[in-house]
Amino acid sequence: MTLNFDVAHEARTGVGAAAGHVLKTSCRTVVSLELGRFQAREIVRHQEGEQVHRSAQLASLVPPGARYGFDLIAHVGVESFLHGHSLQDIGRDLASGPNPLKVPWSTLWDLQRKFLFYLGHLHQQAAVLIRQYLADQGETTWLLDGTVEPGTPVFLGIEDAASGLLLGGWKLPSENVDDIASCLNEAAQRYGDPAHVLHDLSAVMSGACDQALPDVPHLVCHYHLCRDVGEDLYDRPQSALNQRLRSLKLQPRLHEQRKGQIQWLRASTDPQAQFVLSELLHDRPVQVPFSETLGREVLLALHYWILDYRSDGRRRGFPFDPYTLYLHRRVVRASDAVDRLMSNDSLARQAPIALVNFQKLLREYRSDAQIRAAAELYERAFTMFDRLRQALRLTPEDMDQLRQLHELPGGEQPEIKTALNRLRQDLRRQSEEECDANRGLAEIVLKHLDKYWAHLMPQTLPADGASWKRTTNQLERHWGSMKRVRRRGHGRGKLVRDFVSLPEEYLLTPNLENPVWVELVLGGSLASLPARLAEASREAGSFAAWSKRRLPCLVGQLPRRQLRHDKFIDHLIQACHERCDTKPPDAA
Repeated sequence: MTLNFDVAHEARTGVGAAAGHVLKTSCRTVVSLELGRFQAREIVRHQEGEQVHRSAQLASLVPPGARYGFDLIAHVGVESFLHGHSLQDIGRDLASGPNPLKVPWSTLWDLQRKFLFYLGHLHQQAAVLIRQYLADQGETTWLLDGTVEPGTPVFLGIEDAASGLLLGGWKLPSENVDDIASCLNEAAQRYGDPAHVLHDLSAVMSGACDQALPDVPHLVCHYHLCRDVGEDLYDRPQSALNQRLRSLKLQPRLHEQRKGQIQWLRASTDPQAQFVLSELLHDRPVQVPFSETLGREVLLALHYWILDYRSDGRRRGFPFDPYTLYLHRRVVRASDAVDRLMSNDSLARQAPIALVNFQKLLREYRSDAQIRAAAELYERAFTMFDRLRQALRLTPEDMDQLRQLHELPGGEQPEIKTALNRLRQDLRRQSEEECDANRGLAEIVLKHLDKYWAHLMPQTLPADGASWKRTTNQLERHWGSMKRVRRRGHGRGKLVRDFVSLPEEYLLTPNLENPVWVELVLGGSLASLPARLAEASREAGSFAAWSKRRLPCLVGQLPRRQLRHDKFIDHLIQACHERCDTKPPDAA
């Protein structure tokens, strides 16, 4: 199929520029998601003293000189970066679609890069609209955070807390004050100064805010503060309890006993007496007396109840869920339960020897002096941590999920400030009392509060009806989502290669699911993304130049084509000697 694109025809229909005489005719194969594969015949015209006129209609379908259309670029980008589909799956879907397209895997990878190239320019060109939107919202709070994998550059992002708009993303060699301050300056020039900046406890982040935005108050994330305090409080008891648990080999011994009981039940030839415990717990009539088989069922039930210790938490992660302490509590409760069970002489005589051994094992654990000391310190640290969480309104009841936003109505800000003041005063008094057993724990919490006190609370109350943003979890949730998408796309757990190769524009992809950004930039629908990318391409410049600037920087690693040169060693020695103004010896 051949389609003609003549600027003269577009001029008559009001689409293109005024017609002139034919300068040249060019043909190329174009691949479009909507039109399939076709031959595009473009007639280029110009008038005397005017610039060359090309087809605006063709330019809206495919980039200049390229073969693959904007709709295909947008499709590949959305499917891979937003939905986490692999390039192989995308290729198979394209080959089996209404307009079957066979696109090489290497071309799909190139289209991914082009998508990010045009998306970045589209976001930059929408800066005026986004700035006006933020100005209309009144005071704004920026969330500042970075994410990194071992040995990779840092991806730094700035997000508007109220709308969730990712304002900008940068790829930095490392987290340092000068580079982050440069990013803040760039964002401020583009979108105006925020009312507040919210970041983690990093001194680098704090220094960058002071350098770039000296007149803008910057605050620390309450979630990060609470987590940091909890880790310090639990450091000693967690380490001591874990070390003693390993020394006693409690969990391996329980595992061996559990394995033996399961094998015994499988080999049992009395099916009527098996698996009656569940019926008894449901108050159903069972005509089976307590027996050795039932005793083994009871033993396994206690085993599995202990193993379910993680259900005592809410999957909020350490230190908000100290799972080692939860395990200890379950073991102690199970020991009490077995003692109560075996207090019945008749039952104790009929109980299997394994249940007796289980009772002895748990008693040995409970009576261990090091276990008792570590657990007692852990419980006191848990109580101290709970005091801070109560003051910050980050209690288990307030934290349903690990990465929730933890927003509060602006009216609750004075209450938290009062609670923190009271807690700080109590801790100061407690840390001065030498006979107080919790003096060291109080000093840990007080040290953190004193260090970040000036950056814990804003000086002014939020506007009426506005929520109070006090954590960077919203931005970190975006980081987590983007990492899950990459893992889903290629199946690898480690993301080092992704962080090295992906450009900074990748950080903007969550905006495609943000209703505010979609409304401002795309007119309210993701379906208009190809057309918007086409408009952005007019001022985007060269994709090749952009790709060259975004090449992965492998620190200390030369390109393979240089390493594989026949005279690599000779050239290496010669280059070094020339730098030292010495004459190299003859090559061997």
